[in-house]
Amino acid sequence: MGDTVVVGGDYQHRALTEGPVVQRFWHYAKQQSVGRCLPPSNGAVVLDVGCGSGTLSAYLGGYGANVLGIDGNSEAISFANRTYAKANVRFRQGLVDEAFGDPESVDGIYCMEVIEHVYFQQAKAMLGAFHSLLKPGGKVFVSTPNYHSLWPVIEWGMDILKKAPRMRGHQHVEFYHARKLRRLCAESGFAVERLWSCLLLAPWLAPLSWRLAERVHSIETILPVPIGAILMCVLVKPGQGGSSER
Repeated sequence: MGDTVVVGGDYQHRALTEGPVVQRFWHYAKQQSVGRCLPPSNGAVVLDVGCGSGTLSAYLGGYGANVLGIDGNSEAISFANRTYAKANVRFRQGLVDEAFGDPESVDGIYCMEVIEHVYFQQAKAMLGAFHSLLKPGGKVFVSTPNYHSLWPVIEWGMDILKKAPRMRGHQHVEFYHARKLRRLCAESGFAVERLWSCLLLAPWLAPLSWRLAERVHSIETILPVPIGAILMCVLVKPGQGGSSER
């Protein structure tokens, strides 16, 4: 059906480049997690589903991948086309569970904080569409807020302070923890290669020292800490063939 809550087309861009230091680090750290855990190879065909302003698509394009960013927000797609489009990075308006290529035509798919915006069965249908598009051995990077962490407090504070369009029950309609995320991925036909949480302490250190926050984030990414505010997951389509990893 598309978005029911209007979010400005430049929201992710502003959060990454102009927001308070904690917010800027939050978005920066998620990109760094992608680069550390599932960077696309030069020439790979990848999708950024729910691309928003296009910041992650541009980051993926920096690796030489051929990127298609997809989002249902027409304002976001217009902003992304003005700001980030280039020869190997393009954008298209569409719903997250549509087919955006021929079967087994895509090397990797990135879906950052989208599944909480749709209901469980919709997310399952979306991942099913991803499964059909991916080449055997292709991978998906998924992230979502962790509701078995301090995230509900952060979300409540942002809603009270009106730092973003209201999230709980409006933007966010499904609430994930690690076990529920594993269930979603398994029911969609994927093997879970890795699931972890991050953004526990690192963002709150950024006002003191960005470099210290980076180091702590690197540690959080490799430690089996289950209570970070964001869950991240790398999924693989069973079978032999190319993947989006370098």
